Amino acid sequence: MVDEPTPELLKAAALAALLDVAANVKAPAAARAAASRTMLEAIGAIGRLQDLGRLDESKRNAAEMSPEEIANEISRLSRKLPKPKMRKLKL
Repeated sequence: MVDEPTPELLKAAALAALLDVAANVKAPAAARAAASRTMLEAIGAIGRLQDLGRLDESKRNAAEMSPEEIANEISRLSRKLPKPKMRKLKL
């Protein structure tokens, strides 16, 4: 009788598979990118599962901030965004 795999074993196997694809230079670029992105999402570095509180531990959860603090944080983050590149149209 074979034991059912535990969630930890399944996670380890999935991570190993993603690492294999991401590191395989012969794999299509799209597959390597997708594997890399999936790993980053899984650890909360990017995407909807991102833990923004971990990125800057000096910042509090938005629910704990005043409207002024939220506005200041939005301004701070907006300054970090790259400037949009506009090209001139030839008329």
